[in-house]
Amino acid sequence: MRAFELKNPNGISMFILNLEPDELLLETIQNFVKEKGIKNGCIVSGIGTLKKLVYHRVTTTNPNPTNEFLEVQGPIELSSMQGLVVDFQPHIHFVASDLKSTYSGHLENGSIVLYLAEVLILKLDDINLKRIPDEKGLSFINLLQE
Repeated sequence: MRAFELKNPNGISMFILNLEPDELLLETIQNFVKEKGIKNGCIVSGIGTLKKLVYHRVTTTNPNPTNEFLEVQGPIELSSMQGLVVDFQPHIHFVASDLKSTYSGHLENGSIVLYLAEVLILKLDDINLKRIPDEKGLSFINLLQE
């Protein structure tokens, strides 16, 4: 992976990540945010190709959601990826397709880059976010006062 940091005059940092063939997509992003100290941020954009896609999606409308975990073999076009980094943890949703189907959901560990993936991360300084689970186990973002 190659990465570039861009800073605007106000001190806002953006990172462009270029992932190469056979890199693990989510795991590389997870390691990068820890290495660069990105406690809170936005995954603004992500595109690329995958040889394997691992994800989960909600399968019910019940009060307590049920998740289905899926794995798709490529070639897969990663058309869109966005999400948040909260307390050093990326939470990423995506839209992708192969020659027969379209997929969307929550990106999981194990997704492998085919040719390339490009990801833009915006670092949010001076914001203290935390995911706190509710009584059903759903984790919502909360702004903590320091």
